Amino acid sequence: MGWHRWLAVLVVAGALVAPIRAQGTSGPRVSDSSVGYIDPAIPGDVFRFRFDASFDDTTPTRAEFIYPQGGASGPGLPEPERRINYEELSAYLELAACDQFSAFINVPVRFIQPEVNADHAGLSDLDAGFKFAFIDNSDDVATFQLRTYAPTGDARLGLGTRHVTLEPAFLLYNRLCDRLALESELRLWVPIGGTDYAGEIIRYGTGIHYDLYRTEHCTFVPVIEFVGWTVLDGKETVVTPAGLPEVQSAGGDTIVNAKVGLRVKFGDRADAYGGYGQALTGDHWYENTFRLEFRLLF
Repeated sequence: MGWHRWLAVLVVAGALVAPIRAQGTSGPRVSDSSVGYIDPAIPGDVFRFRFDASFDDTTPTRAEFIYPQGGASGPGLPEPERRINYEELSAYLELAACDQFSAFINVPVRFIQPEVNADHAGLSDLDAGFKFAFIDNSDDVATFQLRTYAPTGDARLGLGTRHVTLEPAFLLYNRLCDRLALESELRLWVPIGGTDYAGEIIRYGTGIHYDLYRTEHCTFVPVIEFVGWTVLDGKETVVTPAGLPEVQSAGGDTIVNAKVGLRVKFGDRADAYGGYGQALTGDHWYENTFRLEFRLLF
């Protein structure tokens, strides 16, 4: 199925369920969301500063998700890589026009450490989009999100993909009880252009968090998340133990990660999160990853 058909399916599905949005209800606030790796469903006014560190990515060209095909035939790094490490700093701003609608922009800076090619740092691919909460009641928020990635990173330095990407998504927040909530996502990565390495990727995840300890000024919230990716098509370069690059199909690669973290909320206007992720499958974007973030909610 082409990217335009996938996008049409998601938009039509959102339109079909939109009429069931509750009217005149006071739903969860953005401060109620505590996940660290899943996209929050609740629109709001948010400024977020985030740091990510990821290690041992053995197939960074897979479906051109990290960076594109390299060498003489592609726009990516000059030499094939056995593995890379990389870090990203990002600044995210989201502004809500109303309880059900917000728009956002995210600006990342990447620091990449390959084994063969030189280290590089600089602006990566920025992204922007909107959220529309078509269900918003006292315990549940269901949201259609559309994110667009722009090729602002220099692909030849491993800082971007050199193609536009659309990512429609459905996001869910469900309050199970006063202290316990579930958050989920279903996203579709759709590259527009790129080389024949570029491929569509389904991302899916669910997370649960519990307000373990509350004081007058702060709340401690442990979070457990499981996030998966299934690559539908595209290619990847794998470097064999002998050091020779081998082009393989990326279609069917499935990656599942477990994420554990802790969010500390300072009232309902600011919070901080620290988390760790570990690959559970042989295929992976990274063997392990760390995340730190700080949010201001206004």
